[in-house]
Parts: sequence; C-alpha cells; structure tokens
Amino acid sequence: MNAAALLCASPALVFDLDGTLVDTLPDLTDALNQALREHGRAPVSSELVRGSLHGGIETSVEAALGRPGEADPALAGAVLARYQWLLDDQPVRLSRPYPGVAALLQHCRARGQRLAVCTNKREAQARRVLNELDLADFFSVVVGADTCSRRKPHAEPLLHAIAGLDCLPAQAVLVGDSPVDQACAAAARIGFLFFTGGYGGSPAGFAGGSGPMPAFGSYPMLLASLDG
Repeated sequence: MNAAALLCASPALVFDLDGTLVDTLPDLTDALNQALREHGRAPVSSELVRGSLHGGIETSVEAALGRPGEADPALAGAVLARYQWLLDDQPVRLSRPYPGVAALLQHCRARGQRLAVCTNKREAQARRVLNELDLADFFSVVVGADTCSRRKPHAEPLLHAIAGLDCLPAQAVLVGDSPVDQACAAAARIGFLFFTGGYGGSPAGFAGGSGPMPAFGSYPMLLASLDG
C-alpha cells in the first residue's frame, strides 16, 4: 500500500512531532549547546542532536556528554535541567512546521479523520509548540513522554493516543520519521507511514518488513497525491 492509500484508509492518524510535523532541530541544538557552555562543556553538532533526539532530550544530553553511562550523574542532571528550562522558555524561537503540514492536516480533518500527536517530548512542552505554531486545533489528543508510564518505542503511549481518539488500533496509522516510531507502531500492531524529510535517515536504517515501507518525502507531494 502506498502512502496516499494508507493515509486515506485510516480513520485515525497519530503523528510524531519533532522531525515529522515540526522542524525543531535548530531550537533543540541551540538550547543544548547553551546548557553545555554554561556547564563548561563544548558545543555539539546538530547531527549529534538529530541522531539522539528520538529517545527524548535525555538521550541527547547523554550523547553530548560522552558514552551512555559514563557521564558524571550530577553534571548530566544539571545540564538536563538547564536544557529543559531553555526549551520550556523558548520552544519555538527557530522551529517551524514543515511546508504543507497545516494544509495536509486541514484536508484530513475535513475528511473526518481523527488526529493525535504522540511524542517523546514532554506533554506540556509539546502542547506549547503546537499552540505557538497554530497547529493545536487540529489535534484532539496529545500524548507526551510523561503522559504514560512509558514512552516510545513502547506501545503504551501510542495505544493511549488511539484510545483517546475513540478508535481501535486497527483503524490507526502512525506517521513518523524514525526507527523509534516504526518500532512503536510495530509494538502497537498498527500501520506506519514514514516521512523521509525528517530526522530518521533512509529506510535502510529501519527494521525489515514484508515489503516496501509506505513513505512520503514532503507534505505538498502527499497532499497532491490525495487530491489526484
């Protein structure tokens, strides 16, 4: 099934946030580097943040401070707390929705599809990003890293989002940009639609399946295929 067919066949659509709906990498990188500098550590590249952010900001801090488990816990805690504060203070100074996101969401809502967000960003911060970028009204459910007891790639937050839409898992698809999203969809036993324009890399880095992964490279192209 191609991307347009999968999207049209799904009454419930759950979207990842960072790297899927919104290009947040500039803000994430800028805030992390400010926190690192304030604690006497060297700044890191956006590529390091890109490669680590899907597990949550904690994994980016770990990556910035060295190998997992080797950083001083007090330093890691201090950098993480400052990083979180900076993101809370200015979550969308540089972040922008990907081109065509609002138009695609409007199209899906007009078709009667139910929309949710499931992210490894904290729920309050995710809601603020959506609010400040004028995307919040599209979503009746927002599930963050702290909404449930576990986060993606565990199925719990995704299933919680689907239940909040008053739908069954068989009616839903997760739209995401990373192997973490793909693994979450597989754990919940729902369809997965890969946004190749995000942070997750090429499909070669994803777990194998029974056939080609439904994917799309831009929201305007996806919307055009829905209208065609």
